[in-house]
Amino acid sequence: MEATDHLKASLVAAIALANAFGSTWRQGRPAAEPDAAVVDGVLRLTTDQPVDVDVAQWASGGRRLYDALGHLPEGEVDKAVQVVNELLRTTKAAPQLTRHEDAPWHLHFGDPVEATGWIAEFATATAMLLGSDDVLRLRRCEADRCEDLFLDSTRNRTQRFCSTACQNRTKVAAHRARTA
Repeated sequence: MEATDHLKASLVAAIALANAFGSTWRQGRPAAEPDAAVVDGVLRLTTDQPVDVDVAQWASGGRRLYDALGHLPEGEVDKAVQVVNELLRTTKAAPQLTRHEDAPWHLHFGDPVEATGWIAEFATATAMLLGSDDVLRLRRCEADRCEDLFLDSTRNRTQRFCSTACQNRTKVAAHRARTA
């Protein structure tokens, strides 16, 4: 495992958590209120360790991450930095090495069994994105009725949609508009 693999996984999970709590529209439908299964699915993006999920403990951090990340598609990096710095302060993000059973030592930025610790981890991953050239890869889905954020993973930085579902909806709508 590369040193950055865990950080990349934490960033993907941070974006997923932000979308779960921040988007009001997701893939053409009103966003459902996140439940424990949604939060557990987000955590599975970065860990195989069981974590007790109390959705209320995750809600504030998820919304604040969405607020921070939501500034980036508009090019408002300074505003995103303010929100992330506040998250880092309130969660007391501090690096520490952790090992689970036979897994190698890896870096966490909070207690990996508490919601606050995971929010600290996700805020740190977001901070690392803000300080990199990849900050321009964070985008908002261009489909109607979708507010999800995503990292553009294409080589030429042309990804416009968070999913193939949103891409297909947009293409079908354009086709119907042309042939109507």
